[in-house]
Amino acid sequence: MRSRTPRRIHVDDRDYRWVVRLRDSAHVDVRVWLDHPGGPYRPLVVTHRFDDPWLHYGILLTAPPERVREVLRLEPVKPALVAGLIRAGLAAGWQPEEKGAALYTESIS
Repeated sequence: MRSRTPRRIHVDDRDYRWVVRLRDSAHVDVRVWLDHPGGPYRPLVVTHRFDDPWLHYGILLTAPPERVREVLRLEPVKPALVAGLIRAGLAAGWQPEEKGAALYTESIS
C-alpha cells in the first residue's frame, strides 16, 4: 500500500493533502498537511496498523479463513479514516497552520 501522489481531502471547511508510506511489514505512516498557500505547514504523521497481504501471504494461505481477520489487519487507508485521523489530531492539539516539525502519533483504530 503506497500513495505516491498526495491526495486531497476536505475536512471541516479546510483542505488537506495526505499520502501513505509503508513503515514496516505491519504499519504504514499516514502523513497529512494543510493544503494552503504559504506552506509548508506542520504535518501530522500517524502510524497506522496495516499488514501488507503480499508480505504475509504465508499466513493468508495457512490460517483458517474465519481467523484471518483476528491475525491480520488488511483494511486499506481510505479517506474516511484520514478524516477521522485529522479530527483526532486536531482534538489532541495538532495545529496544522503552524510551521515546524511534524507531529507524530499512533492511530487509535
